[in-house]
Amino acid sequence: MGKEGATFVALLTLGASLQWSLVASQALVRDSLGVPCDFFDSINITGGVEDTEGNIVFRGVVYPPDQYGEFDYEMVNWTTKFSVEPHLRGCICRMGDKKCVRFCCPEDKVYGNDGCERPKLSVNANSPVLIDVLEEDGNVTLAVNVEERFAIVYGKPCVQMFDLDPEQYPDTDTYVLVYDGHLRVGEDPPQNKNEYCIARRLSRNESNVETAVFSCFPETEQAKFFIYPIGMLLSVPFLVVTFLVYAIIPELRNLHGKSLMCYVFGLTMSYTFLSMIHLRVYMNGFWCTFIGFFVYFFFLVSFFWLNVMCIDIWWTFRGVRGVQRDADRKKFIIYSVYAWGCSIVILSIAVAMQFAESVPESMKPGFGVNSCWLKSEKLTEFCFLYLPVIILISINVILFTLTSIQIRKLQQETAAMNKGDSRRFNRMEADRDRFSLYLRLFIVMGVTWTTEVISWIVDPKSWIFYITDVCNCLQGFFIFMLFVWKPKIKQLIIKRYRSVRGLPVSSKASRSSTRTSTSHVSMAATSSINRSSVKANNNSVTEKSHFMSDIGD
Repeated sequence: MGKEGATFVALLTLGASLQWSLVASQALVRDSLGVPCDFFDSINITGGVEDTEGNIVFRGVVYPPDQYGEFDYEMVNWTTKFSVEPHLRGCICRMGDKKCVRFCCPEDKVYGNDGCERPKLSVNANSPVLIDVLEEDGNVTLAVNVEERFAIVYGKPCVQMFDLDPEQYPDTDTYVLVYDGHLRVGEDPPQNKNEYCIARRLSRNESNVETAVFSCFPETEQAKFFIYPIGMLLSVPFLVVTFLVYAIIPELRNLHGKSLMCYVFGLTMSYTFLSMIHLRVYMNGFWCTFIGFFVYFFFLVSFFWLNVMCIDIWWTFRGVRGVQRDADRKKFIIYSVYAWGCSIVILSIAVAMQFAESVPESMKPGFGVNSCWLKSEKLTEFCFLYLPVIILISINVILFTLTSIQIRKLQQETAAMNKGDSRRFNRMEADRDRFSLYLRLFIVMGVTWTTEVISWIVDPKSWIFYITDVCNCLQGFFIFMLFVWKPKIKQLIIKRYRSVRGLPVSSKASRSSTRTSTSHVSMAATSSINRSSVKANNNSVTEKSHFMSDIGD
């Protein structure tokens, strides 16, 4: 691609680096102050009384001078530091014989749909938190008041958590507090206080509170929640450039180009805001729920436009003659009604079920409840996400198979017609075009989405699925390389640039443009010619070979 291509890549890399710096500027920080204990083992003791010996008495606990210090920051979700006014924090976990456990929310708040929030006046937010405790001798004490038995530290210990539901999942989610402050869940190793938290949670009707326990995802899952959104953000510049190239260059604004633009637009919106959800930019409240539905809608849009592209490619090679511009426009309108309309219908069903009181909680999508995205229950994920994805991917695979068969048949017919014409149909060019075309069709028709569905069905912790998930996040880069990073597109960009600047168009760019234009004109003209059946068949084969050559370069 030369110097222009290298400059282009450098600009894209710079844009991605800027996005990374904005996201990660406050992440992965460490305690750099000379304080007596870790932030997560301390509580705010502002308002305590200092005695003559320098001790601070706070809620009946005496903190010696070497067990408290001044902090000028607070930590959120274990990794993110925020500057605050300097305040005193005491090392509560070193005081007395009480072991520490962690509460998700401050003592004056409960966990609701909007995260930690102040309860209504009618709700008793001070009801005791009762949990069974496994004693040192192996016996279990039932319904122990946690605040009386243990010392309490506050704050969520990690970004992504899931609530334990022993009633629905008794084999995996049954839990018990251990006498030393650890939490034992099922048959898993005990979790320390920085791997779980306890909360007073509002009930479904928000009339009272109940005890809830949240557990952090494993470390590999935690890394996924950080790496995946970064990968999606890195994809966004490539998607934006792909969209702009096809929007600016007139020769690319045909039916296939417009379909690709809609697909790329849907991916851009969904990747951008889904990464924001994973990075907890939209924490709670109305905007959390709204953004969840917003991302859901544009994921549906991208899936349906991918399906449209598969349908259109299959229809093109099925034997249909070239179409005129007006017919192309009507076809695009039909495709748009199908893709956008189906997405709106499914979104409307999800919204209606989310807010309908007659729908059981188990059937609601749960946007904005435990996170901004769908609640992590198999039935919910299957009905609202994976069922339409599986249906569309299955259709795409069938269409891809039929298209591949038709392409192979067409190439054989074309080779027979042009036998001996080595200038246009030599073996090397045929193999290159065939490989390029097959690869592009296969990737566009959703190999990465297929692996996403498989990973959901089987064990998602297998290393192979982490690789395919990363490839899925970087889909914008692959789309850019397939549909933009080509000599023909480069020539069209140069031609467009020189045209806008009023400069003469180079002969090379002119030849590239003429070839593209001639291909589409010949396709349109072929349908208006009424000849003998043999000649018409020859024209059909020639027309399709033009289409193959156009998208294979």
